[in-house]
Amino acid sequence: MERNFFRNLPSEITTEILSRLPLRSIALSKCVCKRWLNLLDSDDFEFKTPPALALFQQMNSIRCSIFEIEDEDETDEEKSHDLHYIPLTDFDIPYENSEPLAGMAANGLLLLYSRLGCPQIPLFLCNPITRQYIELWCPHVYILDDDDDDDDDDDDDGVYVVFSIGFGMSKISGQYKVVCIIVDTDSHYVYTLGIGTWRRVEAGAASGLGIYSAGHIVCNGNIHWIGVYHSANILRICAFDLENDSFSVFSPPPPLPVGRRRLIGKLSALRDCLCYSYTWEDEIVIWWMKEYQVEESWTILYKISNNGFDFDRASGIAWNYMFVKLIKIFKDGDVLMLLEKKQLIYYTNKTRTIQQVGMFKDAVAKDYDIVSAVIFTPSLFSLKNFGFENVILF
Repeated sequence: MERNFFRNLPSEITTEILSRLPLRSIALSKCVCKRWLNLLDSDDFEFKTPPALALFQQMNSIRCSIFEIEDEDETDEEKSHDLHYIPLTDFDIPYENSEPLAGMAANGLLLLYSRLGCPQIPLFLCNPITRQYIELWCPHVYILDDDDDDDDDDDDDGVYVVFSIGFGMSKISGQYKVVCIIVDTDSHYVYTLGIGTWRRVEAGAASGLGIYSAGHIVCNGNIHWIGVYHSANILRICAFDLENDSFSVFSPPPPLPVGRRRLIGKLSALRDCLCYSYTWEDEIVIWWMKEYQVEESWTILYKISNNGFDFDRASGIAWNYMFVKLIKIFKDGDVLMLLEKKQLIYYTNKTRTIQQVGMFKDAVAKDYDIVSAVIFTPSLFSLKNFGFENVILF
């Protein structure tokens, strides 16, 4: 009988070999034998994998495509990073609603949420690698309407308030938390996965700040939003500490041109630094905060000319008012960005030009009004480990 070489390997060597496989190969390896299945499903197994890009599209369902991203130093001048986007998997979550959704990531898990903060739409928490998801409902905060009316019925007149969502994992405690910012109030809610209840927290330092952006940016252990003090029309960045459940507020970079009161941009976290980006006068301006929450450390990282880049202007949005979200900065200085929630664009540092990413031209079709893209670290972590009973396989 032929000797089975892999069966006789020490367990630590088997673990080391499997941990270095591509994600697609790991998924197949779970079918080899029960021993490998138990190993790959255990919480102690950690595999070494490059970051992945999750691209969300809105149709009659939630469509998500996952791509592995390699960031190697290029020596061949003819090569381009878009050749390193490796299709990994895709999935659909049934969703019969026209409400647009977006996604955010935290250590291998994705959270899909209502862009408009609609409380009648659930959150979808999923792991695209294990192909599991659950529906999670935000607390339905109901407020009375102060308007007087002549209705004869005794029913209270009121509305469900909208919310803004944040999602992250504490590096110290390892807890995953969903934060629900109740718009125009100073009372918010935190849901810790594995505990199973929403807990109310006060706004504290963020009291009176109107939050209008989703908190999908985690940097330095904090989730971040952009908000405005409406009474003074002052723009601020709000941070939620995932460890002690407290809020703090600090200033964004100074606006360009000098004299403009505020210039709303997009937040991102690159190379462990908080970044702030926007478009202005045919350029994409990218700031980064060298020292976290030290406002004087804001420094311009890039000023990228659009060089006449042909963006789909069917929406009628002027360049100066477009949103640009940074997705990733590569080792050679190239930058992957999402422009106006519609087009993935790529800046080549060597030639100082931008272009639409070739691998995704077909994926971002005209039928999709809005797309969302996030970088996340793939994981084999099962949602059942949180004690959820309503885990759905897709």
